[in-house]
Amino acid sequence: MQARLPEDKLQRDTEMLKSFLFRKQCTKREMLQLLGHLNFARFFISFADETIQTVSSRGGPISTPGTSPIRGSVALDPVINELWAAAIAPSTSQVYTTGFNLFLQFLLMSGTIATVVFPDIQVSEDMLILFVAHCYHKQLSYATIKLYLCGIRFMCLKNNIFYPNNANLNRLHALLGGVKRARVKLRNLRHPITFNILKDICVYLRTNNHVQSFEELMLETACTMAFFGFLRCGEFTVNKEFDHNTNLCVKDLIISDDCVRLHLRRSKTDPFREGVTIKLFRTDKFICPYNICSLYVGRRLLQSPSPDDPLFIMSNQQALSRAFFIERIKHVLECSGHKSDNYNGHSFRIGAATSAAAAHVEDHLIKVLGRWSSDAYCRYIRTPQCLISEAQKALTLSQ
Repeated sequence: MQARLPEDKLQRDTEMLKSFLFRKQCTKREMLQLLGHLNFARFFISFADETIQTVSSRGGPISTPGTSPIRGSVALDPVINELWAAAIAPSTSQVYTTGFNLFLQFLLMSGTIATVVFPDIQVSEDMLILFVAHCYHKQLSYATIKLYLCGIRFMCLKNNIFYPNNANLNRLHALLGGVKRARVKLRNLRHPITFNILKDICVYLRTNNHVQSFEELMLETACTMAFFGFLRCGEFTVNKEFDHNTNLCVKDLIISDDCVRLHLRRSKTDPFREGVTIKLFRTDKFICPYNICSLYVGRRLLQSPSPDDPLFIMSNQQALSRAFFIERIKHVLECSGHKSDNYNGHSFRIGAATSAAAAHVEDHLIKVLGRWSSDAYCRYIRTPQCLISEAQKALTLSQ
């Protein structure tokens, strides 16, 4: 006797896999649907194999001529693992895993479960409510608790653990509302690096020494590119190790006659990793993204890098890290007369949006420049208090 999926389900799963091989993108719902079918197939075969082994051990070997198990004809496990890994971003996967592990630890410590055996775990609304209370007691923020709950649901789907229908979790949603109202959201307002502050940074990096070092040129190029390209810090720096498949490489910056073409392999608004190309044009001013990029590329190519080497490197020849970039920019800001406490890597993107609004750039162009698909860019624009004062004075002139 051998375990085998029904022919109709085997054909359905095979056709779905074939269709995905030729698709460049899909919706999250389609991805989860495929994962559900494949996960069921894996669970079914595993369960059937165990049953066959039990029967065989009691009554001797049992086999059916002319049949073969699905594991021999369709290698589902590697496909399933690959698709689960691709279903969410690596950073999201890390957060989800952390939340799920914390949930399991809570269940063990509270005595709800004795051991972690996935098929035996039955997640209930009461479990989730107690876990939320536990997280709240541990001073976790509302946003973190929400992320952890999403992670629990995702990991339950992945490991075939029962999870209640989200539409029926009315008590849990009400409790989350209480967490949101009770937990005061504390955060430091990130200050924008506007064009004038960018100019101060560039002046310091150019005049700090008699001859601008390679590292100073690299920092000026990164700052200028981040400002005019409305870049997020993670789009031009690395957090851990450099990966030429996702991080900026030498070949991703192309100098043409009229503009600089910067190719981003990944970004926050590009979940399917199709990539996006940003054009930086000449400004013919003291701060010009085209000129500084051309100068930097010339210096970088003198080091004979390969096309897949990091575009921005530090003095130790390693890829520009987020921590190093923020540390150096804070130092330059202090040396330029700016208090650096509330500045970080995202300040360039915020400053670009703020400067564009101050220059009366139309809203739809700000959205295009920043690659925003919604009105979220409005949160990045910092309105000076003097403009608010003038607006209030203008109200007295109305008829």
